Amino acid sequence: MRKLALAPILLLCLAATPAASLSDKPYISATDVDFPGLLPPPPAEASAAGKRDVQAIVDLQKNMTPERMAAIRSDLDQSVYTIAGPVLGPKFTKANFPMVGAFIDKVEKDGGVGVGPIKQKYKKLRPFQFSKEIQTPEDIAKAAGGPTYPSGHGTFGAEVALLLSMMVPEKRSELFARGWQYGEQRILSGVAYPSDWEGGHIGATVMVALMLQKPEFRADFEATKAEIRKGLGLAP
Repeated sequence: MRKLALAPILLLCLAATPAASLSDKPYISATDVDFPGLLPPPPAEASAAGKRDVQAIVDLQKNMTPERMAAIRSDLDQSVYTIAGPVLGPKFTKANFPMVGAFIDKVEKDGGVGVGPIKQKYKKLRPFQFSKEIQTPEDIAKAAGGPTYPSGHGTFGAEVALLLSMMVPEKRSELFARGWQYGEQRILSGVAYPSDWEGGHIGATVMVALMLQKPEFRADFEATKAEIRKGLGLAP
């Protein structure tokens, strides 16, 4: 699993154009790029790479603890506050930072034009559906649903890490570590392969880079950045 250190590159795309509220325009559309052709095909389960994917999960699950399972369940919630709260502190809530949540929710929603078509193109079964060696609690399996490649949680965690690390560079390392961990929880729980996690990171990076080219996105980014830095007591 490779880490993508592209936040410094993405920073170059930003322009300071504050906005009072979020734009009604989508940050990205299906015509911006051939999303189904964006990622390489996932490894077939019977291939050497596919077998490594399965074995990686089996090996990880050997070290499962009740504490880690509790953390996995708490991370089922797909929210910027769930991801970044442990890094930015207990005051990082929807009540205190409403624009951050609305902005990230819009990023996730608009980014669905990229993730959804790729999932439907490959329709890959989730790990626990393929291998009886992989153990996934019924509630977590039921909450997963849909094809596994690329990982939706992996994509979301990477999007949050990329965007918040540009807004709060003082916490860049911690935000990336937490965003990565959020996606890795899906691997340990048996609902995503390591290759799904990596695919999500690639897709998230491309989508954020494309969004940064849109003036309405950059305006909303700057307004959200202003809210989060003021709320955390950081210099503008």
